[in-house]
Amino acid sequence: MTWYKSIGMKIILSVVGMILIVNGILAYLFLGIQRENLNHAILRTASQLSETIKKSIQNDMLENRKEAAYKIMETIGQQAGIEKVRVYSSEGKILFSSDNTGEVGRMVNQKAEACFGCHSEARPLERLATSERSRVFYSDHNNDTRNVNHRVLGIINPMYNDSGCSSAACHAHPESQKVLGVIDVTMDLSEVDSQMAWARRQVLIVSVVSVVAIFIIVALILFHFIERPVKELVLGTKRISGGDLDHMIDVTTSDEMGHLATSFNQMTLDLQSAQKQIQEGIRNLEHKVEERTKELKTTQSQLLHSEKLAAVGALAATVAHEINNPLTGVYTYIRLMERKIDQGQYGAEDIAKYKGYLDTMRREVERTTAIVQNLLDFTRPKDPVRKPMNLVKVMEESLALISNKLSLTNIELVKILNPLPEIQADPAHMKQVFLNLLINACEAMEEGGTLTIRCDYHPETNTVTMSVRDTGTGIEEKDLARIFDPFFSTKKKGTGLGLSVVNGIVTRHNGKVEIDSTPGKGTDFRVILPVG
Repeated sequence: MTWYKSIGMKIILSVVGMILIVNGILAYLFLGIQRENLNHAILRTASQLSETIKKSIQNDMLENRKEAAYKIMETIGQQAGIEKVRVYSSEGKILFSSDNTGEVGRMVNQKAEACFGCHSEARPLERLATSERSRVFYSDHNNDTRNVNHRVLGIINPMYNDSGCSSAACHAHPESQKVLGVIDVTMDLSEVDSQMAWARRQVLIVSVVSVVAIFIIVALILFHFIERPVKELVLGTKRISGGDLDHMIDVTTSDEMGHLATSFNQMTLDLQSAQKQIQEGIRNLEHKVEERTKELKTTQSQLLHSEKLAAVGALAATVAHEINNPLTGVYTYIRLMERKIDQGQYGAEDIAKYKGYLDTMRREVERTTAIVQNLLDFTRPKDPVRKPMNLVKVMEESLALISNKLSLTNIELVKILNPLPEIQADPAHMKQVFLNLLINACEAMEEGGTLTIRCDYHPETNTVTMSVRDTGTGIEEKDLARIFDPFFSTKKKGTGLGLSVVNGIVTRHNGKVEIDSTPGKGTDFRVILPVG
């Protein structure tokens, strides 16, 4: 598993993300509070300074010593951190300025940022709170010690027409005039801004350091208490899945991970016990299977022996029955001829009868010979001698051998012999197969019919098919399953070995015999053989 997909890294990133959010919020609140505190402190200082100036020049103004009052304000205006000190008349005319830029005598723009607090209603206010008498704006004042467009704090302090001013003999003012003038003190906030910038940097550094420290601490804690135990559990599961049920995990804590490790070890012990029980069950099962197998082999041997005896008995009975029939006929004719000869009762006409008897005896002996030969072919099959052969040529030769039988039984022959590739087979065995099928077809059509011979090549399976189809009596569906069984025959004089021999020969050539039959309509035997 890659490191960035681990649960430990996900927890660390979640914790760090929450810390960043919390630190960001706290830093924002801290800087905001600090900025407000500094603003209030500088505002309080400016207000005190303005009040100090006002009280310092009050006596000089009452005694009409303007130069002395201006000297005091000029001295104060040169102090560090003070932008300038100005005095306005009630009409907005600059009467004094500590900034020697020639602005004395000019009228103040009442819509400027510095004057908006007093003249927001288009006329000077008589009484203002301290917060309403202050303003912060950007100044374009420039000298050797101040920057252009820096923030400044301005505070105005109205000089009211007190009873001392309105009754003074030197320069009395009408009692109706409430405000005689305004003292305007502007203080440079560059130092305050520098402190705020420094505070922001410190907060940023502290936040970064705290996040990195917390990241490292959380990583170490997670690695020690979670990551390492989890890896041990994962390793344990892999070893157990690999078959090592002796592996145990060390339990070093009593927390959830320790309980999990204990449960894992208990599961391993349960698996060991289950495996032992399964192995014991398998051994018992194998022992029982061996015992049952021995019993089955013994029973099977007995059954095979019994079946062999039964098969031998059935074979002997069938062979005896099949051979006894022709031998009985032969024996009867021999006894008849012996009796005629012993009695001397034969003439020229009897000679012809005797020849007929001898011909019948010959046929029965040939029948007996065929039964014995089929029996030998079935019980002791010969291995085929494979060589390249033309299956169509062998079928033509087989048809030539039964041509007389076809003409005598009034059977029409239809040949659809398509070209076939040569196959690897035993020609003598194939002729025996075809002759058996052809003879069966002729015997099924005693009253005549149509015998159709068709051959085809199938390139998709690389096989050839030789079909022998008759229009005879057909085979019942219940007999189709037993058609290749030895000694099973649907014919009255059949031995039941011909189709068994055919099936055995075709099977030894890696082929198969298929049958389609409909009672009353005929039967189609298809011999399918591989080309190679």
